[in-house]
Amino acid sequence: MQTHDGQQHDAIVRTALERIVAALAEAQQELDELDAVADDGNHGTNILAGATAAQAAAATAPDGTALAAAAEAWAAQEGGANSLWGAMGTAAAAALDRGPIALVDAALHALESSTDAHIGDKSIVDTLAPALGDAHVHLERGEAGADAAAHAAGVAEEAAVETAAFEDRFDASTPDLGYPDPGATSSAVILAAIADVIAEL
Repeated sequence: MQTHDGQQHDAIVRTALERIVAALAEAQQELDELDAVADDGNHGTNILAGATAAQAAAATAPDGTALAAAAEAWAAQEGGANSLWGAMGTAAAAALDRGPIALVDAALHALESSTDAHIGDKSIVDTLAPALGDAHVHLERGEAGADAAAHAAGVAEEAAVETAAFEDRFDASTPDLGYPDPGATSSAVILAAIADVIAEL
């Protein structure tokens, strides 16, 4: 039988995914346009598809498995960012019972283990690594989860904007200097949606 904690986790995951899908749908055109500067112009479409698949999987997942099911479905969608979000979700699901610090650390480790990008390479890592690291610091200080999440979302938003000044390590010939990285930008959108849900708990 599912525990009360498991019920709460499932409810939070489903609500968060609902907010994430709505936020990404609103940002889809902007994200696709950012991606079109130097790539295929489909990042917004792909990341929305990933989150939508995750939402559907979470909605029908067996008791206590919403996050794990969502992560698996997210990872199966096209695009490197979807693979990374799936990996982070899988790691976070495995750490749920160990508390929020363990969850954040697991997600960060999964991110770092799943890509060879580093901060400054103009990628999703430029947003997620500092935001998750910031969340760890605030949680370790004993601050409320809502405060840590809100602060991390702010760090993510600032970091995403700052990627406009970065050259793409993976293709320095591309014309995206002066434009924020689409993956970093979508990650800030996702973290903001998650922070909004945590603030309501």
